[in-house]
Amino acid sequence: MLDNFIKEFSKDKEKKKKVSGLGNVPHGSEALIISKISEYIKKDILFICENKKKYNQIKDVLNFLEIKNAFFFPEYDTNTYDRISPNKNITSERVKTLIELKFSQGNKIILTTAKASSQFIAEKQSSYYKNLNLETGNEYNLAEIKSFLVEHGYTNTSYVREVGEFAIRGGIVDFYPFNYSSPVRLDFFGNKLDLIKTFDATTQLSHDQNLDDINIYPCDEIILNNELVNNFRSNFNLEFGSESKNSKLYESVSNKITYPGIESWLPFFYNSKSTIIDYCNDPVVILDNSIFEIINDFEETLIAQYKTRIEFDSEKENTEKYYSLSPDQLFLGKEEYENIVNNHKQLQFSSLKNPKGNNLDANNIQGFYSSDKLNKVDYQSLKNTINKNINDNNNVFLACSSEGSRLRLSKIFKNQNIDSYLFDKFSDLQNINEKGIGICVLNLSNGFFLEKTMFISEQDIFGEKFYRSRKVENKNFLKDLSSINPGDLIIHVDHGLGKFINLTNLKIENSYHDCLMLEYRNSDRLYLPVENLEMLSKYNSDNENIILDKLGSNVWKIKTEKIKKDIMHLAKDLIDVAAKRKLANASKYNIKNEFYDDFCSRFAYEETDDQLSSIDNVLEDLSKGIPMDRLVCGDVGFGKTEVAIRASFVVALEGKQVGILSPTTLLARQHFETFKKRFSGLPINIVELSRLTKNKKEVIEKINDGFADIVIGTHALLSDKIEFKNLGLLIVDEEQHFGVKHKEKLKKLKSDIHVLTLTATPIPRTMQLAMTGVKDLSIIASPPIDRRSIETFIFKRDSIVIKEALLNEKKRGGQSFYIVPRIKDISTIEEFIKEKIPEINYVVAHGQMSSTNLENRMHDFYEGNYDVLISTSIIESGLDLPNANTIIIHKANLFGLSQLYQIRGRVGRSNIRAYAYITYENDFQLGSNALKRLEAIQSLNSLGAGFNLASYDLDIRGSGNILGEQQSGHIKEVGVELYQDMLEETITLLKNDNTKFTNEKWSPKITLDLPVLIPSEYLEDVNIRMEIYRKLSNLNNISDLELFEVELVDRFGVYPSEVSILLRVISIKIRCKLLNIESIKKTKNGFIIQFKDNIFNNPEALLNYISQTNEIKLKPDEKLSYEGLDNDEILNYIDKKLDDLELLHKLN
Repeated sequence: MLDNFIKEFSKDKEKKKKVSGLGNVPHGSEALIISKISEYIKKDILFICENKKKYNQIKDVLNFLEIKNAFFFPEYDTNTYDRISPNKNITSERVKTLIELKFSQGNKIILTTAKASSQFIAEKQSSYYKNLNLETGNEYNLAEIKSFLVEHGYTNTSYVREVGEFAIRGGIVDFYPFNYSSPVRLDFFGNKLDLIKTFDATTQLSHDQNLDDINIYPCDEIILNNELVNNFRSNFNLEFGSESKNSKLYESVSNKITYPGIESWLPFFYNSKSTIIDYCNDPVVILDNSIFEIINDFEETLIAQYKTRIEFDSEKENTEKYYSLSPDQLFLGKEEYENIVNNHKQLQFSSLKNPKGNNLDANNIQGFYSSDKLNKVDYQSLKNTINKNINDNNNVFLACSSEGSRLRLSKIFKNQNIDSYLFDKFSDLQNINEKGIGICVLNLSNGFFLEKTMFISEQDIFGEKFYRSRKVENKNFLKDLSSINPGDLIIHVDHGLGKFINLTNLKIENSYHDCLMLEYRNSDRLYLPVENLEMLSKYNSDNENIILDKLGSNVWKIKTEKIKKDIMHLAKDLIDVAAKRKLANASKYNIKNEFYDDFCSRFAYEETDDQLSSIDNVLEDLSKGIPMDRLVCGDVGFGKTEVAIRASFVVALEGKQVGILSPTTLLARQHFETFKKRFSGLPINIVELSRLTKNKKEVIEKINDGFADIVIGTHALLSDKIEFKNLGLLIVDEEQHFGVKHKEKLKKLKSDIHVLTLTATPIPRTMQLAMTGVKDLSIIASPPIDRRSIETFIFKRDSIVIKEALLNEKKRGGQSFYIVPRIKDISTIEEFIKEKIPEINYVVAHGQMSSTNLENRMHDFYEGNYDVLISTSIIESGLDLPNANTIIIHKANLFGLSQLYQIRGRVGRSNIRAYAYITYENDFQLGSNALKRLEAIQSLNSLGAGFNLASYDLDIRGSGNILGEQQSGHIKEVGVELYQDMLEETITLLKNDNTKFTNEKWSPKITLDLPVLIPSEYLEDVNIRMEIYRKLSNLNNISDLELFEVELVDRFGVYPSEVSILLRVISIKIRCKLLNIESIKKTKNGFIIQFKDNIFNNPEALLNYISQTNEIKLKPDEKLSYEGLDNDEILNYIDKKLDDLELLHKLN
């Protein structure tokens, strides 16, 4: 049927023939049909999708089919009139397509959307867009490459992490083009391009494989060169008059600075306009469902938005005017659009049957699950469908949302005796002779049958799944943003709390040395050599009301001694608890039952690595026969509940009861709803007990009789009336919220049952090391993989954009959060809503309200009684509000990075697109650190970038909840990093039965009258120099130092002599630490060694060694004086003598 239709359609030469239509086109099959049409019709094909979601899905399938002549022209991810620029991935892809369409030969498939196809862009005849082709072995001018990158939208940064960034260091050029999955490194020798490699954005280390050449495409559609800037200036003046010259927009463009949302004035930059249709060579236009209606609705929306901004500009008090272009200057109107499209040979797709026209012999797959019972999959029907189609010689494929889903489904199919095989690309099928259903990873929301091909989607089997764009996980993505910066408070192990002023270059004797200038009380200064940087840790608490320590005072020493003793008690307690638990017995549970994989498959999201690891830990605990006592830490929405659900499934399936204890009624109700949904269709009874429960007496009877398998409730569960008949697992959510009496009751319950505690308090990963083997701890530090990646916009506060955002959310039946940094900001937002958006119904919540009042307000918001919740960031109730999908963050520059990330994570909890509007008040208030934070949060807009809460990037407000109030106070006194080091060392000592407490952090001092620094000519950026110093000072062995040398050359090119000396000094320092040498100081004919506490591991051998040489003298103060320096260079001389000492050390 399809082949016949295409043959007839391709024969028809008449362009203006009545429009052809093709009905009954199943969702998901469009890419297959387009590729088939392109085989017959030797012309360009322009396929216009109805929206972004459809565009992305068809694009994925075209790539999966490996269609070589496919080009993609996406629409912007921003609203036309908002002063926000689109994502660089989008603008880069658009420009790449425009360049390639001009020069590409043969027939092409061009995929776009209704909005993108109606937008005016640069005229086709222009030569504005160029790409730069570089090949290894050729010579290039580095200045010209830099000029190309700057002019074409790339941003100069210290590190290249995101698409559209570049960095130049000597002969190394790093940049991130959108069409590569990793950034690219160019390595020049003089002007000759020696190597082209990709590299890891996290570690910054090059990959092994070399490239022969590379094409660099522009990142922006607007190229700010002289010609286009002059075009803009004259067009802007003509349109808005000479007064407009004072506007920030005009000023920015005149200075060749990109302005947020500059694309809204795109036609002003070009002499004439085109659309993507003009770039195609007399194309056949294929229209998706209802394209003309979409264009009509879009035009009406644009007109309304334009009028709002014109009204705003006309008000005298508004100084920052919009200067908006009218919709007809930016887009084709509906009539003009129809005329242009009707000028081309045209085919209209419809998912409905066409009563008079051509219809495909095709259909969408009817699901194999029961809609009323989420957990009921009809595997027999699925098996019959697959077998029937295979017997009819049809190709049958299963499209999975991720690699993890694919592996799990292949296991389930094996259990159900359904033959299957795995494949990656369509071309792989030519070499596969397997029977059964082929399973691949493909973004397909609906399965379909089209002629001899059947695709079944994961959603067809399990109901709705949330599909995600794939993004490589970046574990340490944010570490460099939180290193020590000027102005930061620091803790020096020996001197206590001070302030880092800056990195300074001091002349010590005859050589220059990089040192950190630290300020203490009374403006006393301490200069710390960079090679001893590990003596510092960052102090993370608020900077307000902090009193710096005094240099030379013994207060700091007394304080740390006291804390060390307290840590010793804490560590002993933790170890005792762990030992007692290992002697007790508890039920063992069989994990690998046939239903488990099937149950896991119904989870609507893809698990993160941290989540899977936590689940594995819990399941392993349940199978040991020792009572589990595991703590799972992870921020709100990071997937702790699913860990609890899977543990409950395993326990309840074996006939034991599960109790789940929640701190609030609302959270208990939410858990109840979640569990009911996940367990629907299974023979497991779930009950709820809280003040919202109507028939409490009946519920209590069910619990006591053992009829209730899973019981979810508040502290009401701890009442004397409750006596579980057969409790196997107790899950405690946020234990720190329960009072002393409740905790005592819990302890009685806990004696021989499995206990799983969940908490949203963030714990740094290093704390995990400290508590290994003491308390079972699982950390979920990475957020969900792009449930629906949150569209994140960062801009100077714009009341119109915020108003439209809140109203749009209300129109689609959703709710919004409005988050402010301080309680005093709430009144400002209330006034704004009352005055500008009176139709919005809002409620206020903040931490100074009583807990009952707060809970009632949150409950009302949860029930949908309000459109907007205005709150401070303190509201961390653990609530999942799937209906709240817009968040406005007020004065974002006052929030920390991890705070911003967690706040933003409150939206995007469902299958609805979420929006985060991160605003700041005035440009001048944004310091470089605040700007870095905001840029980082925007770059993390697809949630897959793992958010490592590194210890020096942690807001420690909650650590006390887990370790106790006393420990929380200690952390405040010494900082989280130093506290963790102390705890970790103490536990290690105790576990090795070493009761003597010898925890001391120290660093050898090396004074050699040599330049120890990284010259600014080699590494210009101070932040990167600080990062390198920090890494170097933390190295503990020579092999790590050698690897670091390789990294240094790889990232920054061949280093100068000063860096070579620095590396040698670090090498000597590492060796000194192992030999217990506290200091080495150069003398006229050699050097002096001082052992720490005058201790050497093998004193007899040392004395024997000294007696046999004239070079060494043992001084009265027990220092060793070496005086044999001849023509040998001091570093070589020291290395030789350290070789001797290492030999003596090993002899012991």
